[in-house]
Amino acid sequence: MEDNGRIVVANRRIQHNFKTFERLEAGIELRGWEVKAVRSRTFAFGDSYCRFYGRELYLVQMSIGPYAFAHTSDGELKRRRKLLLHRRELVRVASLVSQQRLTVVPASISFAEGGFIKVELAIGKFLTTKGSRETSERRRVEREIRGYMR
Repeated sequence: MEDNGRIVVANRRIQHNFKTFERLEAGIELRGWEVKAVRSRTFAFGDSYCRFYGRELYLVQMSIGPYAFAHTSDGELKRRRKLLLHRRELVRVASLVSQQRLTVVPASISFAEGGFIKVELAIGKFLTTKGSRETSERRRVEREIRGYMR
């Protein structure tokens, strides 16, 4: 958890429940008090996901808590927030989602130069419980082998 161009929060559940094929970085459209709340780390995006509404990609179910020093807040803590991508990237992601049945989820949130907040998106498939069990079993066996090699 670092500032000034580094990752603020990473979604660690992706490593266990998700097989990623690609990652890309997107801007996020926030209101003024939401930016301050993200900077003070009063948000949660563990259960959030990305979804297309029309031709735009939105981040859904990301909860940003109220900023204590804001004069106004609209009370919409879990509103959908527009992700800012180039048109070519949107078309490519839309084709991956519709044709290959992939899912887009936020992997991390970071601060970029100039004070912008960026969201790293992971494109991939959720592992089924059978796939998760196989992965965890494989990791356990590899860990045991490394222990014996020492």
